[in-house]
Amino acid sequence: MKDEYIRKQDAIDDLHTQLMYRMGTDDMKRRLDDWVKTLPSADVVPVVHSRWVLGGYDDMYYVCEKCRHKQSEYYAKPTANFCPNCGAKMDGQGEE
Repeated sequence: MKDEYIRKQDAIDDLHTQLMYRMGTDDMKRRLDDWVKTLPSADVVPVVHSRWVLGGYDDMYYVCEKCRHKQSEYYAKPTANFCPNCGAKMDGQGEE
């Protein structure tokens, strides 16, 4: 099963909405807030997407579209799945 991550504040806001709908008490809201805030946090970072594009003088080598890091020489498209400079995932979802 793949891990899923949520923002604690989103969970708290949703709980408040559900409690208001069901006429929850302020004491119950406070207890739920405290409980959610004690849950362990995941150490995650947003995924940055990019792609290899031709760049430099006369477009003779490939660069990361995000940080312009030079990765190859003479039209040889890199096979790396990420940029070694900025860490962007090379899945073709870069800037348009």
